[in-house]
Amino acid sequence: MVKIAGSFLKIQNNKEKIMELEKAIDLIHYDVMDGEFTEKPTLSVLEMKEVLSDIKKPIDVHLMVKDIKKYVDEVALFKPLYITFHFEATLDISYYIDYIHSLGINVGIAINPDTDGEKIYPYLDKIDLVLVMSVPPGAGGQKFVDITDKLKMFLKYRKDHDLNYLIEVDGGINDSSISLVKDADFVVAGSFITDSNNYKSMVYKLKKALRNGFTLAELLGVIVILSILGLIAVTAVDSNLKEGRYDTCVTQRTNLIESAKMATIDYPSLLPSSGERRISVQALHDGGIIDGIEINGGYIKDDFINPMTEKLYIDSNVDIVISTNNGSNYKYTVEFANPDEDCHK
Repeated sequence: MVKIAGSFLKIQNNKEKIMELEKAIDLIHYDVMDGEFTEKPTLSVLEMKEVLSDIKKPIDVHLMVKDIKKYVDEVALFKPLYITFHFEATLDISYYIDYIHSLGINVGIAINPDTDGEKIYPYLDKIDLVLVMSVPPGAGGQKFVDITDKLKMFLKYRKDHDLNYLIEVDGGINDSSISLVKDADFVVAGSFITDSNNYKSMVYKLKKALRNGFTLAELLGVIVILSILGLIAVTAVDSNLKEGRYDTCVTQRTNLIESAKMATIDYPSLLPSSGERRISVQALHDGGIIDGIEINGGYIKDDFINPMTEKLYIDSNVDIVISTNNGSNYKYTVEFANPDEDCHK
């Protein structure tokens, strides 16, 4: 599942809104501009110190600067998960990769939309993240530049060479453009979220746009219409009903995970630092105590029904298992007490 990195570039003067953004997204994307590599500078790291110190979500630092070492030393104090610098900003690529790694921080290389991606091939086995810019660097709110060929190129290179770097896309992301980069690991969204009055709602729209497939109701509606017209046989209807029920179950399973993710946005302490934590669907519905953490319910609808069994999920002993090896990359798995209640054809 694509993780949403929230950029606070356009609200950098408003701590309250930045903290609100943090609650809605998977990680904070911190843009640092020096006014030399980019036309305009951001607030200094010193001016952002109080905000950065209060952020609990992983911080993803994007340096759009010429004096890379100066800014690396400044942002390293906040122990970010990634520090990414621009390929176009220096000739000493290997030096900065090694220097950032020596600080115990993951390293990323960013490339502009018009930079040939093959130029960073020699470094891909040494870094942890590739940031593909889908707008020219320097300002928020720009229109998405189609970099899908470049994304596919890095995905293929990673697979062909058995590498582990993650891929991030930054710029012009909204609920339309995000579907073009659904194969990325991270997408950075800024203005689409922060120009609204409800950050969680906008993040939900982004995640909803990543989902595919018809709902069972939509599929049944099509089948009924075609049946009336006499264009399909009864056996085809039955087959489509079964396929539709399966497809809906898969979608519902995704929705269960999305509900758990929304809970972890509201209660970050639910995310395990290692190993796994189980959250029951019943708890997501009713609220309660999970490993000493008290949460409110309301994340699962009362009438949320498993299409395979026609039973309510909240009555079926379903757990969402959240697991991690390193406290940052989380895997969400739906587990049914009765395997027959899982999705099957």
